Amino acid sequence: MRGAVFKIMLLSLMRDRGALAMSFILPGLVFAIFAVALAAASGGQLAVKVSIADLRQDDISGRIVDQLKSSDSLRVGSFVDNNRERVVLAVRDGRADVGLVIRKQILSEAAGVLPERPMFELITDPAREIATTMVQANLQQAALELGSRPRREEAELFERSMATTSGSQFTAAAYYAGAVSVMFVLYSALTSAASYLEEREQGLLERIVSGPGGAGVVIDGKFLFIAILGFVQTSLVFLMAWIVFDVDLPAHLTNWAITTACVSIACAGLMIAFITFLRTKRQAETLGQMLVVVLSAIGGSMVPRFMMPEEVQTIGWVTPNSWALDAYATILWLGDDVNKLHLPWSMLLAMGFLGLLVARVKAAWSRTA
Repeated sequence: MRGAVFKIMLLSLMRDRGALAMSFILPGLVFAIFAVALAAASGGQLAVKVSIADLRQDDISGRIVDQLKSSDSLRVGSFVDNNRERVVLAVRDGRADVGLVIRKQILSEAAGVLPERPMFELITDPAREIATTMVQANLQQAALELGSRPRREEAELFERSMATTSGSQFTAAAYYAGAVSVMFVLYSALTSAASYLEEREQGLLERIVSGPGGAGVVIDGKFLFIAILGFVQTSLVFLMAWIVFDVDLPAHLTNWAITTACVSIACAGLMIAFITFLRTKRQAETLGQMLVVVLSAIGGSMVPRFMMPEEVQTIGWVTPNSWALDAYATILWLGDDVNKLHLPWSMLLAMGFLGLLVARVKAAWSRTA
């Protein structure tokens, strides 16, 4: 009897392609994504982008910049400029992870006079604190080797300035409220969209689409429900973040609501389009979970994207997670500039309505095929 039960379960697994993929492909795929992202950081090869404003423009500052570029512990992509404001803007826009300003003043130990300000100013994004720490360590080593650090202990070498213009402060809760909500909206959208397959298996769908409007009405109704459900779920996550973790949601309510609506539309469109290409609800549960995990991993919901290799970061822009996190960061701690939200909003809406269009076409084609 035990052998018969074992054989039944084995045959069931072998006949279900989705379950096979979930059992044998997903674990290795998720491992590979995390290994690529986290091994790069732990191995000291984090691809930190540094925008540099060299206001000093002398031999010492030039040698420091060259030493940072040749650092073995970081792959530093340097955008060298001589304008501090452009460096701040590069960090604020996400084109650089950290900004470095090399100031003009020269340290004078011989005269016994300490400079009013440190030689180096680090322009930081609080969401990338690890990147700032790594750049600071490399910069300190470069300054020591070149003899640019004063011997007097009271002289500080670094000063930090925030790139953000917003009064709101970055917190881990603010970041993960966006990261976690997008991932769970994708899961919820997948579960709700899978009802399409359940209705088709039970024969209900055929009776529904035979009425006025056909399959398009069914797809539109499910799309609307999934989008509204996603908005409500995200609202509950951010409500918890506001009440318990002091995330300043009321100050950014309008732009947050627009962003959340766009994210919900994107998740609804993508998942309902995905569902129409499957045959059974079991396939949706297995392959769909694999899709959500992959999207969330490369999109930044599990690991911050700046910790990933540049190639993975580029691929991540095809996910709704990346655009959602970019928009939430702009709103909650990077200045809430609506001009910088137009692109994320547009991309999320494009994903959602393109997915809706694909789902309508596929559903209509499947009925006539």
